[in-house]
Amino acid sequence: MLLFNDFFLNKFKLMITKIENSFDIFCTVLDNYGDAGVCLRLARDLSLKNFNVFLYCDDLKTLNTIKDKNDEENPNLHIKKWDSALDDYNPSKYVIQAFSCRLCQNAIEKIKKNKVKVVNLEYLSAEKWIEDCHKRPSFGDGFTSYFFFPGFTKKTGGIITEEKFIKKLIENKKYNHKNNEIRKVTLFSYENSHIKDILSLLAKSAKKSEITVFEGKALNNLNQQLKINILPGQHFDLNEKISIKAVKMVSQDEYDDYLLSSELNLVRGEDSIVRAMLSGKPFLWQIYVQEDNAHILKLMSFFDRLEEVVKPSETFLTLKDLMLAYNDAHEVPLIDSYDEFEQNINEIFKLWSIHLQNLGSLSDNLCDFLLSLNS
Repeated sequence: MLLFNDFFLNKFKLMITKIENSFDIFCTVLDNYGDAGVCLRLARDLSLKNFNVFLYCDDLKTLNTIKDKNDEENPNLHIKKWDSALDDYNPSKYVIQAFSCRLCQNAIEKIKKNKVKVVNLEYLSAEKWIEDCHKRPSFGDGFTSYFFFPGFTKKTGGIITEEKFIKKLIENKKYNHKNNEIRKVTLFSYENSHIKDILSLLAKSAKKSEITVFEGKALNNLNQQLKINILPGQHFDLNEKISIKAVKMVSQDEYDDYLLSSELNLVRGEDSIVRAMLSGKPFLWQIYVQEDNAHILKLMSFFDRLEEVVKPSETFLTLKDLMLAYNDAHEVPLIDSYDEFEQNINEIFKLWSIHLQNLGSLSDNLCDFLLSLNS
């Protein structure tokens, strides 16, 4: 219980601190829901801490898909189309450039004129070197900005852990209505032929599995790999052990509910993996592909950080091999009984979730850092 007391204590501390209360967040969408998802969650979390937040995004279609009614009714959250010129732009006290996006010259000139504090929010990483670069100043475009790295250690910015999600997590633990006969699985992926390996593994289970697959790349890939053609709203029985339910893309709040109510989450990119990690449920992460297999090095680094929290075991090593295989970087390990394997890995993911919550929320850590710049 100390963990959750600490979370709300940090929340209260933030509410009583004196910090000028406006943020601009700039987001260029490259990885579809991942970039937009991280920025929306950060903007929402800051707005719920009574900051006035302006989220500038070049892809409102994607944002509109994952936001919900509460976002639209939130008086502190303003979602704006980021066009090329920003002629009427009036900068807030703090500006966040997400994922190395480039600001237009008009914004740069106004940021310099108003002496705005700028943070470069970087991509999530488990690599050790980010600890040395976290909070470091950068000099360019005529002003100073600061690197801020989401990560998995106390020497990074942590990840976004909102109060609402923590409450859901607690409730889920209290009232966990598992259907012992049916395993719920979510599928949110890029193109990936190895989904068939996971389906084969689940087919050997004593339990039936119901897979909820989300429209877009995940559903397109599944249709291609299985040579079927199901649409959102349709249901398909693959075999006596596996059924598939296709659904439309949902809001972030609804997606969180899917993750918390499932026993296996197949996730991708950055936003969905963070939620899967926080849920404390087993997951497989399809990491965003980069040149020269840089993404595999990042995945290996994640297991290095996980090993600092969880005692290595045969189960741990099998999980690592399975995750690498899911990312086309290893042979699929031999798993005689998925049911036994599932039971053994549950504790790994629970411990990892607790570890992440103990890092504090990225939004709180960011505000603490900005306060330190004011002092």
